[in-house]
Amino acid sequence: MTFATRSRQVLALGLCALALQGCKIDTLIPGTVNNGAPNPNTTLAWSEGGAFTPDGRLYVIGGNQPFSYGPNGIIVNGKSYIYEVRKNANGTFANVPVVEGNVGGRTCYFGGLAAVRQMLYATCTNIEELMPASVLYRVDTSKPPGDPRRIASTPLMTPAFQPNGIAVDWQGSLYMANSASFIATMMYGVPNVPAVVKVKIADPLAFRVTESNWLPALLGGYSPNGAAISGNQLYLPSMNVIYRIPILANGSAGLPTIAYQTAKTNLFDAVTVLPNNMLAVPEITNPNPDLVQTAYPGTPPATTLTTQLTLIDATTGRFVAKAPFPSYVRPSSVTVSQGTMFPYGSAVVTDAIGAGGLYLVQK
Repeated sequence: MTFATRSRQVLALGLCALALQGCKIDTLIPGTVNNGAPNPNTTLAWSEGGAFTPDGRLYVIGGNQPFSYGPNGIIVNGKSYIYEVRKNANGTFANVPVVEGNVGGRTCYFGGLAAVRQMLYATCTNIEELMPASVLYRVDTSKPPGDPRRIASTPLMTPAFQPNGIAVDWQGSLYMANSASFIATMMYGVPNVPAVVKVKIADPLAFRVTESNWLPALLGGYSPNGAAISGNQLYLPSMNVIYRIPILANGSAGLPTIAYQTAKTNLFDAVTVLPNNMLAVPEITNPNPDLVQTAYPGTPPATTLTTQLTLIDATTGRFVAKAPFPSYVRPSSVTVSQGTMFPYGSAVVTDAIGAGGLYLVQK
Protein backbone atom coordinates (compact mmCIF):
# COMPACT_ATOMS: atom_id res chain seq x y z
CA MET A 1 0.00 0.00 0.00
CA THR A 2 1.42 3.39 -0.91
CA PHE A 3 1.78 5.95 1.85
CA ALA A 4 -0.71 8.23 0.07
CA THR A 5 -3.32 5.48 -0.17
CA ARG A 6 -2.86 4.56 3.48
CA SER A 7 -3.15 8.21 4.48
CA ARG A 8 -6.43 8.62 2.58
CA GLN A 9 -7.82 5.55 4.31
CA VAL A 10 -6.81 6.73 7.76
CA LEU A 11 -8.07 10.29 7.30
CA ALA A 12 -11.40 9.09 5.95
CA LEU A 13 -12.40 7.65 9.33
CA GLY A 14 -12.95 11.02 10.87
CA LEU A 15 -16.17 12.52 12.14
CA CYS A 16 -17.68 9.49 13.83
CA ALA A 17 -14.65 7.48 14.85
CA LEU A 18 -12.83 10.37 16.49
CA ALA A 19 -15.69 10.74 18.95
CA LEU A 20 -17.66 7.46 18.70
CA GLN A 21 -20.46 8.88 20.81
CA GLY A 22 -23.52 9.49 18.70
CA CYS A 23 -22.58 6.95 16.05
CA LYS A 24 -25.29 4.75 14.63
CA ILE A 25 -24.72 1.15 13.61
CA ASP A 26 -26.46 -0.12 10.48
CA THR A 27 -26.50 -3.70 9.20
CA LEU A 28 -25.07 -3.99 5.69
CA ILE A 29 -25.27 -7.78 5.40
CA PRO A 30 -27.14 -9.67 8.14
CA GLY A 31 -25.44 -12.57 9.89
CA THR A 32 -27.01 -15.47 11.76
CA VAL A 33 -28.96 -12.93 13.82
CA ASN A 34 -30.69 -9.93 12.23
CA ASN A 35 -32.13 -7.24 14.50
CA GLY A 36 -32.29 -9.76 17.34
CA ALA A 37 -34.07 -12.49 15.35
CA PRO A 38 -32.52 -15.73 14.01
CA ASN A 39 -31.47 -15.55 10.37
CA PRO A 40 -30.68 -19.12 9.23
CA ASN A 41 -30.28 -18.14 5.58
CA THR A 42 -27.34 -15.77 6.02
CA THR A 43 -24.64 -15.72 3.35
CA LEU A 44 -22.08 -14.28 5.80
CA ALA A 45 -22.02 -16.32 9.01
CA TRP A 46 -18.68 -14.80 10.02
CA SER A 47 -16.53 -11.98 8.67
CA GLU A 48 -13.05 -10.63 9.29
CA GLY A 49 -10.65 -7.90 8.16
CA GLY A 50 -11.68 -5.79 5.18
CA ALA A 51 -9.80 -3.76 2.57
CA PHE A 52 -10.69 -1.07 0.05
CA THR A 53 -8.86 -0.94 -3.28
CA PRO A 54 -8.07 2.45 -4.87
CA ASP A 55 -11.15 2.21 -7.12
CA GLY A 56 -13.37 2.15 -4.01
CA ARG A 57 -14.31 -1.53 -4.07
CA LEU A 58 -14.60 -3.30 -0.71
CA TYR A 59 -13.38 -6.81 0.05
CA VAL A 60 -13.76 -8.85 3.23
CA ILE A 61 -12.92 -12.37 4.30
CA GLY A 62 -15.46 -14.68 5.88
CA GLY A 63 -17.46 -17.86 5.62
CA ASN A 64 -20.90 -19.32 5.08
CA GLN A 65 -21.25 -21.26 8.35
CA PRO A 66 -20.55 -20.08 11.91
CA PHE A 67 -17.58 -21.23 13.96
CA SER A 68 -17.98 -23.81 16.68
CA TYR A 69 -15.67 -24.71 19.55
CA GLY A 70 -14.09 -28.07 20.34
CA PRO A 71 -11.59 -29.26 22.97
CA ASN A 72 -8.69 -27.90 20.89
CA GLY A 73 -10.26 -24.53 20.11
CA ILE A 74 -12.08 -23.11 17.10
CA ILE A 75 -13.61 -25.42 14.51
CA VAL A 76 -14.16 -23.83 11.10
CA ASN A 77 -17.34 -25.14 9.53
CA GLY A 78 -18.33 -24.75 5.89
CA LYS A 79 -16.07 -22.85 3.52
CA SER A 80 -14.02 -19.68 3.79
CA TYR A 81 -13.77 -17.01 1.08
CA ILE A 82 -12.45 -13.67 0.02
CA TYR A 83 -15.62 -11.76 -0.85
CA GLU A 84 -16.29 -8.58 -2.76
CA VAL A 85 -19.06 -6.52 -1.17
CA ARG A 86 -21.37 -5.13 -3.84
CA LYS A 87 -24.38 -2.84 -3.68
CA ASN A 88 -27.53 -4.19 -5.31
CA ALA A 89 -29.94 -2.12 -7.38
CA ASN A 90 -32.43 -2.10 -4.48
CA GLY A 91 -29.87 -0.60 -2.09
CA THR A 92 -29.02 -3.82 -0.24
CA PHE A 93 -25.54 -5.34 -0.16
CA ALA A 94 -24.25 -8.76 -1.15
CA ASN A 95 -21.02 -10.67 -0.49
CA VAL A 96 -19.83 -12.20 -3.77
CA PRO A 97 -17.16 -14.96 -3.56
CA VAL A 98 -13.85 -14.13 -5.25
CA VAL A 99 -11.60 -16.91 -3.89
CA GLU A 100 -12.42 -20.07 -1.94
CA GLY A 101 -9.75 -20.94 0.64
CA ASN A 102 -7.84 -24.14 0.00
CA VAL A 103 -4.61 -25.58 1.42
CA GLY A 104 -3.50 -28.86 -0.12
CA GLY A 105 -7.03 -29.81 -1.09
CA ARG A 106 -8.43 -28.97 2.36
CA THR A 107 -10.65 -26.04 3.31
CA CYS A 108 -8.74 -23.36 5.18
CA TYR A 109 -9.64 -20.32 7.27
CA PHE A 110 -8.92 -16.83 5.92
CA GLY A 111 -7.47 -14.87 8.84
CA GLY A 112 -5.92 -11.73 7.35
CA LEU A 113 -6.52 -9.36 4.44
CA ALA A 114 -4.74 -6.26 3.15
CA ALA A 115 -4.71 -4.19 -0.04
CA VAL A 116 -1.54 -2.88 -1.67
CA ARG A 117 -2.81 -0.69 -4.49
CA GLN A 118 -4.95 -3.01 -6.66
CA MET A 119 -3.48 -6.18 -5.10
CA LEU A 120 -5.21 -8.07 -2.30
CA TYR A 121 -3.14 -10.26 0.02
CA ALA A 122 -4.87 -12.79 2.27
CA THR A 123 -3.67 -15.56 4.56
CA CYS A 124 -5.45 -18.90 4.80
CA THR A 125 -4.69 -21.61 7.38
CA ASN A 126 -5.77 -25.10 8.49
CA ILE A 127 -6.16 -23.88 12.06
CA GLU A 128 -7.57 -27.18 13.37
CA GLU A 129 -4.29 -29.02 12.72
CA LEU A 130 -1.57 -29.31 15.37
CA MET A 131 1.01 -27.94 12.92
CA PRO A 132 -1.18 -25.79 10.66
CA ALA A 133 -0.36 -25.28 7.01
CA SER A 134 -0.78 -21.75 5.65
CA VAL A 135 -0.79 -20.09 2.25
CA LEU A 136 -0.68 -16.49 1.09
CA TYR A 137 -3.16 -15.60 -1.64
CA ARG A 138 -2.74 -12.68 -4.02
CA VAL A 139 -5.65 -11.31 -6.04
CA ASP A 140 -4.95 -8.75 -8.77
CA THR A 141 -8.29 -6.94 -8.79
CA SER A 142 -7.36 -5.11 -12.01
CA LYS A 143 -7.58 -8.43 -13.88
CA PRO A 144 -11.00 -9.80 -14.89
CA PRO A 145 -12.42 -13.05 -13.46
CA GLY A 146 -11.06 -16.02 -15.40
CA ASP A 147 -7.75 -14.34 -16.21
CA PRO A 148 -5.02 -16.78 -15.05
CA ARG A 149 -3.00 -13.84 -13.73
CA ARG A 150 -5.80 -12.72 -11.39
CA ILE A 151 -5.30 -15.22 -8.53
CA ALA A 152 -2.04 -16.71 -7.25
CA SER A 153 -0.97 -18.40 -4.04
CA THR A 154 2.26 -19.42 -2.36
CA PRO A 155 2.93 -21.52 0.77
CA LEU A 156 4.04 -19.88 4.00
CA MET A 157 6.77 -21.99 5.58
CA THR A 158 7.09 -20.48 9.08
CA PRO A 159 6.46 -23.28 11.64
CA ALA A 160 3.37 -23.24 13.89
CA PHE A 161 2.03 -20.27 11.95
CA GLN A 162 -1.58 -19.15 12.39
CA PRO A 163 -1.56 -15.73 10.66
CA ASN A 164 -4.23 -13.38 11.90
CA GLY A 165 -4.28 -9.94 10.34
CA ILE A 166 -1.85 -8.19 7.99
CA ALA A 167 -0.20 -4.79 8.32
CA VAL A 168 1.69 -3.14 5.44
CA ASP A 169 4.68 -0.81 5.70
CA TRP A 170 5.66 1.95 3.29
CA GLN A 171 7.87 -0.45 1.29
CA GLY A 172 5.04 -2.93 0.77
CA SER A 173 6.32 -5.54 3.23
CA LEU A 174 3.62 -7.52 5.05
CA TYR A 175 3.61 -8.00 8.82
CA MET A 176 1.48 -10.95 9.97
CA ALA A 177 0.50 -11.55 13.58
CA ASN A 178 0.81 -15.20 14.62
CA SER A 179 -2.01 -16.05 17.01
CA ALA A 180 -0.52 -19.49 17.74
CA SER A 181 2.90 -18.22 18.84
CA PHE A 182 2.50 -18.37 22.63
CA ILE A 183 0.67 -21.71 22.69
CA ALA A 184 3.10 -23.30 20.22
CA THR A 185 6.10 -22.09 22.21
CA MET A 186 4.97 -22.61 25.81
CA MET A 187 2.63 -25.61 25.51
CA TYR A 188 4.12 -27.60 22.63
CA GLY A 189 7.76 -26.53 22.80
CA VAL A 190 8.06 -25.57 19.14
CA PRO A 191 11.32 -23.58 18.76
CA ASN A 192 11.81 -20.25 16.99
CA VAL A 193 8.12 -19.42 16.62
CA PRO A 194 7.53 -15.73 15.79
CA ALA A 195 4.78 -13.53 17.20
CA VAL A 196 5.02 -11.42 14.04
CA VAL A 197 6.27 -12.69 10.68
CA LYS A 198 7.61 -10.22 8.12
CA VAL A 199 6.93 -11.25 4.53
CA LYS A 200 8.57 -9.64 1.51
CA ILE A 201 7.50 -10.21 -2.08
CA ALA A 202 10.80 -11.45 -3.54
CA ASP A 203 9.52 -12.17 -7.06
CA PRO A 204 6.22 -10.49 -8.01
CA LEU A 205 5.90 -12.32 -11.35
CA ALA A 206 6.41 -15.82 -9.96
CA PHE A 207 4.86 -14.75 -6.63
CA ARG A 208 7.65 -15.98 -4.41
CA VAL A 209 8.11 -14.57 -0.92
CA THR A 210 10.67 -14.52 1.87
CA GLU A 211 9.69 -14.84 5.53
CA SER A 212 11.54 -13.72 8.64
CA ASN A 213 10.95 -13.92 12.38
CA TRP A 214 10.35 -10.22 12.99
CA LEU A 215 9.21 -10.44 16.62
CA PRO A 216 9.91 -13.50 18.83
CA ALA A 217 6.96 -15.27 20.45
CA LEU A 218 7.81 -14.30 24.02
CA LEU A 219 7.71 -10.59 23.11
CA GLY A 220 4.27 -10.74 21.51
CA GLY A 221 2.04 -11.53 24.47
CA TYR A 222 -0.47 -14.36 24.78
CA SER A 223 -2.48 -14.08 21.56
CA PRO A 224 -1.16 -11.70 18.85
CA ASN A 225 -3.84 -10.36 16.56
CA GLY A 226 -4.34 -7.97 13.64
CA ALA A 227 -1.64 -5.30 13.72
CA ALA A 228 -1.50 -1.82 12.19
CA ILE A 229 1.40 0.45 11.22
CA SER A 230 1.66 4.21 11.63
CA GLY A 231 4.95 5.76 10.55
CA ASN A 232 7.68 3.67 12.17
CA GLN A 233 5.44 2.19 14.87
CA LEU A 234 3.63 -1.15 14.71
CA TYR A 235 0.66 -1.58 17.05
CA LEU A 236 -0.02 -5.20 18.01
CA PRO A 237 -3.13 -6.28 19.95
CA SER A 238 -2.48 -9.38 22.04
CA MET A 239 -5.37 -10.55 24.20
CA ASN A 240 -6.10 -7.58 26.53
CA VAL A 241 -2.94 -5.58 25.68
CA ILE A 242 -1.94 -3.38 22.75
CA TYR A 243 1.82 -3.23 22.24
CA ARG A 244 3.74 -0.47 20.48
CA ILE A 245 6.78 -1.82 18.60
CA PRO A 246 9.28 0.46 16.83
CA ILE A 247 10.26 -0.44 13.28
CA LEU A 248 13.97 0.36 13.33
CA ALA A 249 15.90 1.97 10.49
CA ASN A 250 17.24 -1.43 9.36
CA GLY A 251 13.70 -2.87 9.30
CA SER A 252 14.02 -4.97 12.44
CA ALA A 253 11.82 -4.74 15.54
CA GLY A 254 12.62 -2.64 18.56
CA LEU A 255 11.54 -3.58 22.08
CA PRO A 256 7.75 -3.57 22.62
CA THR A 257 6.13 -1.26 25.13
CA ILE A 258 2.51 -1.26 26.29
CA ALA A 259 0.38 1.35 24.55
CA TYR A 260 -2.83 0.36 26.35
CA GLN A 261 -4.36 -2.47 28.33
CA THR A 262 -7.90 -3.30 29.38
CA ALA A 263 -9.58 -5.79 31.72
CA LYS A 264 -7.90 -9.21 31.83
CA THR A 265 -11.18 -10.88 30.85
CA ASN A 266 -11.40 -8.88 27.61
CA LEU A 267 -9.90 -9.41 24.18
CA PHE A 268 -8.76 -6.93 21.54
CA ASP A 269 -9.04 -7.76 17.85
CA ALA A 270 -7.58 -6.00 14.78
CA VAL A 271 -6.53 -2.41 15.48
CA THR A 272 -6.79 0.62 13.15
CA VAL A 273 -4.72 3.81 13.46
CA LEU A 274 -6.62 7.10 13.13
CA PRO A 275 -5.47 10.73 12.89
CA ASN A 276 -3.83 12.32 15.94
CA ASN A 277 -2.39 8.95 16.96
CA MET A 278 -5.76 7.55 17.96
CA LEU A 279 -6.44 3.82 17.86
CA ALA A 280 -9.82 2.26 17.08
CA VAL A 281 -9.99 -1.37 18.16
CA PRO A 282 -12.75 -3.96 18.65
CA GLU A 283 -12.98 -5.05 22.30
CA ILE A 284 -15.03 -8.04 23.45
CA THR A 285 -15.30 -10.36 26.43
CA ASN A 286 -12.74 -13.12 25.84
CA PRO A 287 -14.68 -16.17 24.57
CA ASN A 288 -11.97 -18.50 25.93
CA PRO A 289 -11.94 -18.31 29.76
CA ASP A 290 -9.36 -21.12 29.89
CA LEU A 291 -6.87 -18.90 28.04
CA VAL A 292 -7.62 -16.09 30.51
CA GLN A 293 -6.78 -18.43 33.41
CA THR A 294 -3.61 -19.62 31.66
CA ALA A 295 -2.43 -16.05 31.22
CA TYR A 296 -3.79 -14.62 34.47
CA PRO A 297 -4.40 -17.41 37.02
CA GLY A 298 -7.14 -16.65 39.54
CA THR A 299 -8.76 -13.89 37.49
CA PRO A 300 -12.48 -13.68 38.39
CA PRO A 301 -14.82 -14.31 35.45
CA ALA A 302 -16.33 -11.37 33.61
CA THR A 303 -19.59 -10.18 35.16
CA THR A 304 -20.75 -8.10 32.20
CA LEU A 305 -20.60 -8.58 28.44
CA THR A 306 -18.26 -6.30 26.50
CA THR A 307 -18.86 -5.89 22.76
CA GLN A 308 -17.72 -2.51 21.45
CA LEU A 309 -15.33 -0.38 19.46
CA THR A 310 -12.86 1.30 21.79
CA LEU A 311 -11.07 4.56 21.00
CA ILE A 312 -7.65 5.01 22.59
CA ASP A 313 -5.17 7.87 22.63
CA ALA A 314 -1.95 6.03 21.77
CA THR A 315 0.18 8.98 22.88
CA THR A 316 -1.14 9.08 26.45
CA GLY A 317 -2.35 5.48 26.68
CA ARG A 318 -5.77 6.63 27.82
CA PHE A 319 -9.28 5.50 27.00
CA VAL A 320 -11.20 8.12 24.99
CA ALA A 321 -14.60 6.70 24.02
CA LYS A 322 -16.54 3.58 23.07
CA ALA A 323 -19.31 2.56 20.68
CA PRO A 324 -21.31 -0.39 22.06
CA PHE A 325 -22.66 -3.01 19.65
CA PRO A 326 -25.78 -5.18 19.99
CA SER A 327 -25.24 -8.15 22.30
CA TYR A 328 -25.25 -10.66 19.43
CA VAL A 329 -22.37 -8.91 17.61
CA ARG A 330 -18.65 -9.38 18.35
CA PRO A 331 -16.79 -6.74 16.31
CA SER A 332 -13.51 -8.04 14.89
CA SER A 333 -12.09 -5.36 12.56
CA VAL A 334 -12.60 -1.77 11.44
CA THR A 335 -12.10 -0.81 7.79
CA VAL A 336 -11.90 2.83 6.80
CA SER A 337 -14.37 4.18 4.23
CA GLN A 338 -12.85 6.12 1.34
CA GLY A 339 -16.12 7.93 0.69
CA THR A 340 -16.92 6.03 -2.52
CA MET A 341 -19.21 3.17 -1.55
CA PHE A 342 -20.01 4.52 1.92
CA PRO A 343 -20.13 8.04 3.39
CA TYR A 344 -16.95 9.90 4.22
CA GLY A 345 -16.21 9.47 7.92
CA SER A 346 -17.85 6.05 8.23
CA ALA A 347 -16.34 2.62 8.86
CA VAL A 348 -17.16 -0.97 7.99
CA VAL A 349 -17.04 -3.42 10.92
CA THR A 350 -16.81 -7.21 10.67
CA ASP A 351 -17.88 -9.90 13.16
CA ALA A 352 -15.87 -13.12 13.30
CA ILE A 353 -17.17 -14.99 16.36
CA GLY A 354 -20.59 -13.49 17.09
CA ALA A 355 -23.53 -13.48 14.69
CA GLY A 356 -21.35 -12.64 11.70
CA GLY A 357 -22.59 -10.21 9.08
CA LEU A 358 -21.24 -6.79 8.17
CA TYR A 359 -21.97 -3.41 9.77
CA LEU A 360 -21.57 0.29 9.02
CA VAL A 361 -20.70 2.77 11.77
CA GLN A 362 -21.56 6.38 10.90
CA LYS A 363 -23.14 9.58 12.14
